[in-house]
Amino acid sequence: MIFLLFSFTINLSGNIYTFQEYTIENNRYIGSDSLIGKLDLSSHWDNNRQTLTLQKEKVVYLIPDNPFIKIERDVYQLRYAPIRKDGKLFIPTTSLALILGGLLNMEANFENGRLEIGTRVNIYGIHWKVDSSSTEWTIECSPSLNYLFNKTNGEWILTLFNPIYNKKILDQPSKGLIEEIKVEEGEGFIKFRFKTKNDLPMDIIRNGKLLNIEVKRFEKRAIRTIVVDPGHGGKDPGAKYLGFMEKNIVLKVSKKLAARLTEDGFNIIMTRTNDEFIPLKERTQIADSARADLFVSIHCNASYSSNKMHGAETYFLSAAKSDWARTVEATENSAIRFEAEDNPDITEIDYILNDLAQTQFLEESQQAAIYIQESLIHKSDLYNRGAKQANFYVLRLNYMPAVLVEIAFLTNSKDRKKLLNDEFIEKTASAIAEGIEEYARVRF
Repeated sequence: MIFLLFSFTINLSGNIYTFQEYTIENNRYIGSDSLIGKLDLSSHWDNNRQTLTLQKEKVVYLIPDNPFIKIERDVYQLRYAPIRKDGKLFIPTTSLALILGGLLNMEANFENGRLEIGTRVNIYGIHWKVDSSSTEWTIECSPSLNYLFNKTNGEWILTLFNPIYNKKILDQPSKGLIEEIKVEEGEGFIKFRFKTKNDLPMDIIRNGKLLNIEVKRFEKRAIRTIVVDPGHGGKDPGAKYLGFMEKNIVLKVSKKLAARLTEDGFNIIMTRTNDEFIPLKERTQIADSARADLFVSIHCNASYSSNKMHGAETYFLSAAKSDWARTVEATENSAIRFEAEDNPDITEIDYILNDLAQTQFLEESQQAAIYIQESLIHKSDLYNRGAKQANFYVLRLNYMPAVLVEIAFLTNSKDRKKLLNDEFIEKTASAIAEGIEEYARVRF
């Protein structure tokens, strides 16, 4: 039986809403229809799953006669289950603070019999994940919250701009590989200062509502798994000249390289095997997920201001040391504009702010670049432009030695003739493979 009991009041940021409250089986309930209508909630009833989905700032899932509800990915147990009567779902009044607070991302509390729902927040909570080799510190926040992440004077610093948060999140004890966290509050910002064990590097990745900061400990290991990354692809052609496109040439070289390394007993993973667009960040995520021991990105060079420039060069991640290195860096990093087309909410500055440290593998990456460059020059009859440093996005996220090979210049007539020759492609792939094999022997 359903009995009308009293009216129930909600104060939502100063706006007063009154609802009819019912008693059902000796407990008090509010009709979900009235909540949806007055608070302007999006809703969907799934008749097959018998589930009501409510959405505002977050998503809440309710099932009749089931005391467990889901808010986003988290599961909570209610004291009383929602009840479905006469084709309508009724929500227990005692659970409204949890349910509406979650839906609206606001603080919600009962005061003097009224539900007070306060100021909207854009930082929802902080979560930890710790094991023996890694520590993750994750902030759940609004996707529009701006941030800056960098390293200054030995400290890793995360700055969040225009934050709205519960003061409880500031109480952050250190855990795992994060030895210390200091918090600094200011006008329009909050800063978290981190110190890691043995000065290990930190990595930050934004994934929708999650800002994931990760610290990893790595053991020196033999080269067994290698990721071969053919540059560009799909809507990103790379360098173009006289109708020839870099993306097609480097795919040919990469397939030959992968085949040769596979024959030599290495486990090979390619970021692409056909003409498709793979965002720069996804390429490195492929390598990290595979726990690869080496990342090799294959490219062709170009100089549209001078067709006299020719030869091969191999890069490892560091600050660019010359004007030409900065030019090549800017050219290869320009693929970000294609990522912005697919992800309109992700600006180029978001990638720039992901200023990821790879210092732990700097020496090993440099060694790999030198071995590959020397082999490429000796085996492929190319002018030696050297092993160089530059800050390529495609190398940044890699927690492993990583290099980028610029085979030859598509804009130079002699180099271009070589790049379009299948015998040269075969020879070049073999040369890069031999450089990798020599580097692997030294490491082993």
